[in-house]
Amino acid sequence: MRMLTFPVAAGLLLAGCIAFVATAYGEYRSLGELTRQENVRAHALRTQQLISDLNALLIDLETGTRGFLITGDAVFLQPYERAQRDLDAHYAELKTALARSGDQQDTAFERLDRFIAERRHQVERQVESRWKDGESALKDRQAYVAGKQLMDEIRGELGRLKSLQQQRIDGIESAVAIQTKETTLLAQVLPLAGGVMVAAAMAALWMERERRDQAERALRDSHAQLEGAVVERTRELTEALARIQSFAAELDRSVEAERRRLAREVHDQLGQLGTAAKMLALSMARKIAPAKEPMHEEMLAIADEVIGAARRIANTLRPPLLDDFGFGAAVQHYVQGLQRQSDLIVDVDLASDEALTPEQHNQLFRLLQEAATNVLRHAQAQQLTIESRLEGGEYRLRIEDDGVGPGQVRVDASGLRNMRERAVLAGGEMVFGPAPRRGTRIDVRVPVGADGSEAEDADGANGGAGARRENEEGWDEISDR
Repeated sequence: MRMLTFPVAAGLLLAGCIAFVATAYGEYRSLGELTRQENVRAHALRTQQLISDLNALLIDLETGTRGFLITGDAVFLQPYERAQRDLDAHYAELKTALARSGDQQDTAFERLDRFIAERRHQVERQVESRWKDGESALKDRQAYVAGKQLMDEIRGELGRLKSLQQQRIDGIESAVAIQTKETTLLAQVLPLAGGVMVAAAMAALWMERERRDQAERALRDSHAQLEGAVVERTRELTEALARIQSFAAELDRSVEAERRRLAREVHDQLGQLGTAAKMLALSMARKIAPAKEPMHEEMLAIADEVIGAARRIANTLRPPLLDDFGFGAAVQHYVQGLQRQSDLIVDVDLASDEALTPEQHNQLFRLLQEAATNVLRHAQAQQLTIESRLEGGEYRLRIEDDGVGPGQVRVDASGLRNMRERAVLAGGEMVFGPAPRRGTRIDVRVPVGADGSEAEDADGANGGAGARRENEEGWDEISDR
């Protein structure tokens, strides 16, 4: 029984498809014929309109002449002049239309040519007579009678041509009605037969579908179990990823806290030792004055170098401006040092960073440091542009150089990976690629106004006390000694 189901169903479906195709083909041919008949009908209607337009021009010719004869006012000649100007073109168009439809009305056109020419000659003589003779031209009754006879002949010929077009239109409408009736019958019978055969095919396939439903239900149950396992595994992986991200953020905060502590220790210890050595050298110089010690200047230079080294190391580990004044101030200070150390021209245009959290301040600054280091090492650039703006609830930072471009990025490129990780730790994302003209562009987007309580709490626990301690112990004062 199962082996016979598909051949029977296929045969019935094929027969039904043939019936539908035959219906579509018949309707297509019928539509083509109806379109052709409609085009002929439209042409006949257009020809009727041309006949009416020609008759209207002749009426304008007549009324314009009559109004001028009665009044002698040249204003009444406007319809007459317009009819004289357009009459030849409309008449030629009417001849062309009748020739296209197959109506060779040579005899009728010979009469019309003669009648229209005579009537135009008559009205021209009447207008000329009115200009010359004045109101006495109105007494020429013979001209009125001859003009009326010619106009009656012209109207008769035009009416006969119009009647022929109407007969053609009536014949077309009758043929269209018959064609429509035949098409309707075809569209009813063949689809009905095709529908019956398709229904029989569907009935033949129903039993096969019932057998397959059981197998599908078993397969769905198996899929449901598999999806449950996948969902559980996905949840476990998501939790693991969240723990990893949390660990990375905590590790980065610990690193920053250690940087802050080391910077404070370097600055306090080395800076104070350098300052003490310098003060001691100055005191010795005063005591042995006016004698001069050759190594005295060298001791002062070494003390200054120690103080400067302490400052540079402390600023590299943790710029104090980042804690005190935020991302923008730290970038400005960093850029000044960058320009002193290299020939790089740096343009900075930063938006307000007050909406950023302390964690975002830190991550963006470290990302900028990594990007600037890459520019100095690899880009061979002359100019570096750093700009940011607030847009759509996001803080958008762009770093762009005019160097050789990104080229082939290594799979193990730790700098690019570190920058992406810092963008994620700041709650945003980073896009790295070539600049529109040349060089490399880095676009970073981080949300602003988000809940940054955790980052603020961590920063307060790890660095807030240190920052206050730095201010209390006179960080800026020691750096400026």
